[in-house]
Amino acid sequence: MRLAVISDVHADVHALRDALTQAERLRCDAVVCAGDLIDCGPFPEETIALIREGRIPCIRGNHDRWAVGRGRSDEPRADSGAEPQDASDWDLSREAVEFLAALPLAWDAAIEGVRVAVRHGTPRSDMDGVYPDQASAADVSPWLEQARADVLVVGHTHIAFVLRALGGGLVINPGALLR
Repeated sequence: MRLAVISDVHADVHALRDALTQAERLRCDAVVCAGDLIDCGPFPEETIALIREGRIPCIRGNHDRWAVGRGRSDEPRADSGAEPQDASDWDLSREAVEFLAALPLAWDAAIEGVRVAVRHGTPRSDMDGVYPDQASAADVSPWLEQARADVLVVGHTHIAFVLRALGGGLVINPGALLR
């Protein structure tokens, strides 16, 4: 099975269309999104509509959370992280807000015996970014254990990377779609 992974679309519906076209060209069997569908780009409604029409599993990123009025992470964390943006002037339909509010915090699947987990940040919080230049192979194993995964897909930092854990396992970030 081929799984296409996207993240941090940030309302760039054109980049999303391009990515879905590429996934189709590569004959991917499924697509999953690691969050942050909206904010920054000019097409939030169109982006959400395309995700919905394609029935693409998507988790809620921090920007999606802010858009539905949830200021801080739903997950416990030791530090406060960045302050949320004021989403009161975001012009989203009721349906879009309801869709974003219903997005899960996690997506987990077993694909051909491989446990795949998708989180926006680390398993601890959607605001904890994984930075490849700051993470060692020893850091990766606890994240995989927390997510109960062989492969952990993250977003948030907009940096594409693959990190290998000691003893096996991967943490990957597809990077941002936002152009």
